[in-house]
Amino acid sequence: MTKLKWDRKPVTSVLNTDYFTNPKQGFDKKWHKKHNLSREINLGIHQNHEWKPVKLDSGPHAGKIICITCNEKWVAWLPKGSI
Repeated sequence: MTKLKWDRKPVTSVLNTDYFTNPKQGFDKKWHKKHNLSREINLGIHQNHEWKPVKLDSGPHAGKIICITCNEKWVAWLPKGSI
């Protein structure tokens, strides 16, 4: 029969700490500084087309950009705080 050690300490995980759950303060801090979310949005080939932003009420994004010239094709997502 197996002998169990009942006097062990409970195992705690560092994955639930702020270092891993909040990249702006933890391990990915340099990447967030380098790729600032307030940068200009890349529209690609739609840069010279007629486009418009569309505000969304739900979801992880503030809205989206659609190209009017290309029959309202989706171009990019807008991050929260940009509208």
